[in-house]
Amino acid sequence: MTPDRSARTSGLWQWLALLRASNTPTVLADCAVGIAMVAAIRASLSYPGLVFDGLFEVVCAMCALYFAGMVLNAIVDRDIDAIERPTRPVASGRIRLPAAWTAFIALLTIGLSFGIGMTTGFVPLAAAALIGVWTLDKARRSQSIMLHRIGRMWIAVSLLGAAAWLAVMLMTDPFDLTGFEEDRAQQIRIGWRATTMPVLLLSLAAISYNLLHKRTAWSVILLAACRFFVPVSVCLALLARTGSLDTRLLSMNAGSVLAVLLLPPLAIALHTLMLSIVARREADQHFTEARCPHCGYRLLNPSAIRCSECGCDLTARPPICSHPIPPALRVWLPFLAAVGLLPALVLSAVSIRESLGLMRAGAATGSVIHLVLIALACVAALCFVWISLRGLAAALNHPSRRPAGVAALIAALALLDACLCALLGQPLLLGLCAALWFITRALQRRTAGS
Repeated sequence: MTPDRSARTSGLWQWLALLRASNTPTVLADCAVGIAMVAAIRASLSYPGLVFDGLFEVVCAMCALYFAGMVLNAIVDRDIDAIERPTRPVASGRIRLPAAWTAFIALLTIGLSFGIGMTTGFVPLAAAALIGVWTLDKARRSQSIMLHRIGRMWIAVSLLGAAAWLAVMLMTDPFDLTGFEEDRAQQIRIGWRATTMPVLLLSLAAISYNLLHKRTAWSVILLAACRFFVPVSVCLALLARTGSLDTRLLSMNAGSVLAVLLLPPLAIALHTLMLSIVARREADQHFTEARCPHCGYRLLNPSAIRCSECGCDLTARPPICSHPIPPALRVWLPFLAAVGLLPALVLSAVSIRESLGLMRAGAATGSVIHLVLIALACVAALCFVWISLRGLAAALNHPSRRPAGVAALIAALALLDACLCALLGQPLLLGLCAALWFITRALQRRTAGS
């Protein structure tokens, strides 16, 4: 059921739209891939079972950092949104700019607190930034030059302090390990770095993308890096909590560990890269000229839902594009839709080889389970390709359907995650990711996903 206009303008609804809450299940699906990666790595080290110690904290960190990135994106794009998408929460003024900055700083602090657990030095810097934001807002309304200078000073101090805090976190050792055995001390340091670095890199990639995406098209690589670091952060955090990051054991199985640690996140990153490139075409003037399919009137806004000349419903009958998909691009559409499966193919080859090895060793039950999981992964992969292809075609060919096409591509991440979980030998997580796809599509019907 679609919410009415009064519900859409309510405060809670505006915050849900600002946070892009409808896409949150895809972040949870990426976290599920991280859990499956942990199980696969521990299995290669002869450690049984799934690991859930510390899972709540790291999942909360990933969701908080995702929300922080969405809020910062709305803040940075508010001037463009005021012209092209005036109904968005910050651009329309329904959520005030200081409130949005407060939400971003609070969510970033929460994400770092849950993700790395040592943000004592960051909290005063966040408080200083909040003082500066609200002082600037007060200065703007009162037109006080003195308050404006004080607010800018507070923000400058907080930014310099944040840079110093980040440098300390990256370059220094926060532990006093005097008296510990050398192996134990090394394991603690490796676990600390493995937990801290992916979260910090994810935060830096999200902030850098939002600051650079209007200046260079290459910024989509940073957005893909954000998705890449989600399962990596979950995997390394859980491995560190269980003490599984033993360098001697990992070096003995370096090939399989690296394959599990890099291939699934790379698949997610490639799909994110593809959908990010498609999403950027929303502002591409080469694809914006369109005409009404009923009267042929040229539409000034290609994303309009109704023709201003004859009143034709453009959601039922999409506008006719003057620049449809080129024939060469149509040939490559299936490849673009399935680009995220390339690392998964390598992972499936490894899984098939393990199944054949079990069969030769006489473990018929284990080989059958492996083959069943590969079959389930193929089903999930086919669903992923079909849905991605439909979303990609809609996003490129129909201006009025472009946001819906991008939203479908975002939701398809959950199906890609389901395929990866099956290849990593986790049927329960496969079912969870498939359920998260349905939840994502249901939420996107109520809150815009793009």
